[in-house]
Amino acid sequence: MQMTIAILEDNEDRIRVMSDCLADKFPFFQRRFFRSAPEASAWLERNFTTVICLALDHDLEPVPGSAPEYDPGTGRDVADFLAQRQPQCPVIVHSTNVPAAMGMELVLTDAGWSVTRVTPYNDVEWIAASWLPAVREAIVQSAAVAHSASS
Repeated sequence: MQMTIAILEDNEDRIRVMSDCLADKFPFFQRRFFRSAPEASAWLERNFTTVICLALDHDLEPVPGSAPEYDPGTGRDVADFLAQRQPQCPVIVHSTNVPAAMGMELVLTDAGWSVTRVTPYNDVEWIAASWLPAVREAIVQSAAVAHSASS
């Protein structure tokens, strides 16, 4: 079973850079991007056991071409969804909305999830400098937990 790095992100530039970084450093993992909280939550409901790392942005814009009344939700919606479930993998919260990111981190850690918070800076520079090392650490953590569970 191929493991997945799942990412809630709506910014095309960020998605492109994240995908390129992951393809370069972790080509053996599937990459799955979501542009809305409902889409991410629905997929996670069916695929939790395949996720090795989950990254969540907070502020989401409507999907281009979607109906004007369509609400993409927020990363907090996914964090609240996760908080009602048994922790499955490490979560990385990445958002320039620091108060909202702190709230996501709090609700997840209170529910027992392992959370790292990364604050974006300099357009997409932070992805390779801060976010990718956090993903690497999350994967190492997931592998260690899986190994100890099987021992």
